[in-house]
Amino acid sequence: MTRFAGSMLLGLAWFLVACGGGNDAIDAANEVAGDTHEVAADDTGDAVDAADTPDVVVPALPRLRAEGTTIVDAAGNPVRWRGVNLGGWMFHETWITLVGYPDHARLHLLAVDMGLADAVDPIIRDVGVVWGDNPAGGWAVCPASDPVWVDAFRDAAVPVLGQAATDELLAKLAPLAGECDDADLALRTLFEQRFGQDGKQELLDAFQDAWLKPADLAWVAEQGFTVVRVPITYRALVKQAEENFPASLDWYEPAFQRLDALLDACEQSGLYAVLDIQECPGGQNTYTGVTGLYDHPEMQALTVQLWEKLSERYRDRDVVGAYSLLAEPYGAPDEAARDAVYDRLVKAIRARGDDHLLIIHDGFFGMDSLPVAADLGWTNVVYSTHLFETATTEAAYGILLAGMKNVFSKAQARQGVPYYIGSFSTYFDQDWAYAVTEKLVTWYEEAGYGWSVWTWKRPDDPLTAQLFDGYQTQWGVLGRLADPDAFDRPDPHQDSKETLLAKFVAYADLQVEPNARLLEILTAPVRADARRR
Repeated sequence: MTRFAGSMLLGLAWFLVACGGGNDAIDAANEVAGDTHEVAADDTGDAVDAADTPDVVVPALPRLRAEGTTIVDAAGNPVRWRGVNLGGWMFHETWITLVGYPDHARLHLLAVDMGLADAVDPIIRDVGVVWGDNPAGGWAVCPASDPVWVDAFRDAAVPVLGQAATDELLAKLAPLAGECDDADLALRTLFEQRFGQDGKQELLDAFQDAWLKPADLAWVAEQGFTVVRVPITYRALVKQAEENFPASLDWYEPAFQRLDALLDACEQSGLYAVLDIQECPGGQNTYTGVTGLYDHPEMQALTVQLWEKLSERYRDRDVVGAYSLLAEPYGAPDEAARDAVYDRLVKAIRARGDDHLLIIHDGFFGMDSLPVAADLGWTNVVYSTHLFETATTEAAYGILLAGMKNVFSKAQARQGVPYYIGSFSTYFDQDWAYAVTEKLVTWYEEAGYGWSVWTWKRPDDPLTAQLFDGYQTQWGVLGRLADPDAFDRPDPHQDSKETLLAKFVAYADLQVEPNARLLEILTAPVRADARRR
């Protein structure tokens, strides 16, 4: 999620950042499919087992395709994508999962150990949740947790604590800083350094098996959503040392078995899955600090291999609604480079006889920068972007939306393909932000765009709430810890492997309650459809 690139629109800076189910899909399946699919329990791991997945025959989901600007099923019936992202699962963003601590929370804990909390906590509050110079304040995924914020804390702490105590406190923070992250390379590298490659894999496997269960997908479908977008780093699909430019890809079969189980559970619930590559070999964006895909032909070749592997495995799975080829490829030096890599990936997948929908992200060059698909021989493609703006009022958003609606409408008319807003949020837990979320969903619905909100589950940080007067966000559809005091937070720097394993396993029972206000907005179109039936 959230590295960003921007452009000027109507005199304002608007930023595009990163980061369906239910009854409609089942109805469509009943209309076009006389066959059924029986979901068997997965016996390869804990993610799906016989107790989790009842032996029930459900209607098979039909293969999707693009017909003009609409996604349709095999019988030509429109299929509306309304969904959620499964953030944190196969691309472990620690700000989502609360593994480790943001800098302000770690400072609080260190201050407790040093007997300084009574003095330090008011300083943390006074410095505030502002992220660097961002006028949007605490919008960032890791508020009060970057070098600019730490420098501001230092300046405020010295007059209160004295130079020596401040230096000691920040010296203790230094090796622990930066745990809150919107990528997982730092976490993976830390686990590899502390526990070796096998230990790292054991920990990540335990977390993935606990974070997402079949019952979670059933809940998503019960709300009326029809699709889940599944962000994946290629690192989750291989078993090898962490490096920016791998020489080859050593596939990790249990990871694919875990994806198999996810798709089985999606079928059981009537949800389509969008398989999304959030990080490819070399990197198509700067999540992990490098963006080498476009400068290194060997990384492009490995990315082709990655999609050939996924296509080989899932070519015949109709529950896969689409392949999202590269999430947020803003590392491309220009549109031509972006499209050249996309062209290689499209051709590689089609050469295998795989006709799945392919999602092409604009890389924040603008939706109007994407080509006419037919001119490149691309078929069954969907164009996409992600919307995360830094405006902080409903009025400012109104201006932005007016401009975007105009640009998107004209571009889609020229391109002739469906649109999918693969990730979006207004993140603030404030009245104006919920009003804007409602306007965004209304726009998508009226324009016929598919959409998936960021993100399905992200519990608000209890220490952040403690230090900043109950601070909450709307990042998670499931966003409120039922019992914050019962959450035993994993500490990747200081916990033993055994302790980390136990804490990861405990995520399976972590109770995270819905953000009722957000859920009400997101499911309003489902209720409207029900009234029209």
